[in-house]
Amino acid sequence: MGESYLKILKNIIFIIYWIEDEVKYVILTGSHTIVNWEIAMGKRRKSLFLIYLEFIPFYLLYLFVRRLSLKQSYWISRVLFLLLMRADKRHRVRTIQHLLHAGAADSLSEAHKLAKEVFCQFSKLLIEIFKMDQHYKPEKIHMAGSAESMRYLFEERGNAIIVTAHYGNWEIAGTAFCQKTGLGMVSIMRPFSNPLIGKCILKNRRSPAHEVISKQAGLRPLLKALHDGRHISILIDQHASSKEGVETTFWGHPCRTHKTPALLHLKTGIPVIPAVTRRLNNNFEFEFVFAAPIVYSRTQDKEADIQTITQLCTTALEGLISRDLTQWMWAPRRWLDINRGPYSNGRGKAKEECMTGAPLSQLEKRQALHQSRNGRRA
Repeated sequence: MGESYLKILKNIIFIIYWIEDEVKYVILTGSHTIVNWEIAMGKRRKSLFLIYLEFIPFYLLYLFVRRLSLKQSYWISRVLFLLLMRADKRHRVRTIQHLLHAGAADSLSEAHKLAKEVFCQFSKLLIEIFKMDQHYKPEKIHMAGSAESMRYLFEERGNAIIVTAHYGNWEIAGTAFCQKTGLGMVSIMRPFSNPLIGKCILKNRRSPAHEVISKQAGLRPLLKALHDGRHISILIDQHASSKEGVETTFWGHPCRTHKTPALLHLKTGIPVIPAVTRRLNNNFEFEFVFAAPIVYSRTQDKEADIQTITQLCTTALEGLISRDLTQWMWAPRRWLDINRGPYSNGRGKAKEECMTGAPLSQLEKRQALHQSRNGRRA
């Protein structure tokens, strides 16, 4: 027992010295010894204090969970879930707001219940990231959904533009998908705000067949990958800037969605296949759930074509997410009509009502009033 504690202490000391050397190297050279600095952080910058503050507990949890059995690890995820629910008030409130806004919950009490399960599922994801190389087995990945998509991917061995979401365990999807289809894949990622945490996550995302590139790389490497017969994977379920996306409807409300899949499809004609990775149980079993392939005949109106294809992708993902609402990340600011004003940013009574349990009808009235005011201003 004493030797185990001594080993843990040595690991902690090693981590502290390693972080210090790593961060100093980044600052002095502008590059990174472990992961590409541009991919790790992009334009985001954090103070050294915050990098330390976030990474040390993350890595200590990583070391601890690695020593546990799978059953014990999932039990720890329940403890982690309780801590996240209590500590992360901002995302808890936003999750409840979004569940109500999308109509996924019919009452405030139901929204609270669903939000708890959303946080529970996310806690499981964190644990699975730590245990991925220990418990991942290709035979534990199952297939479901569109027979046409599965036939194209696994029988015809065609490459595709995969559009997916932050759903279930999306971290395991790239490597597992490459093994199942026998083809390579290039995935686009958004830069991490903490490069050291990013290094741990990228370690599990990457494999010899699965390449991860920054979204700043543009279309050229994606077109090359498709030309070489590889898949492309893009997460399109979060808010896109006006330059990156087009306006679509998601759960009956306006949002802005990345248009990259539509641009790639129009340039290459390669099918777009919406898919998610759904968690089946606490035994590290998952399933790829596919929607029908999207093949669109282009017209003379390129902008309309892009909007139509992007809407088809958004609608398909909505259908896949609705199979289990709790496995999707509801906290990010997805919608345009609540990304602005008191209902979205937590100001005013709307936030207070979400916290205190006011009736849903009051929330709906305030939301409708806010939207009508925006309409009059426009």
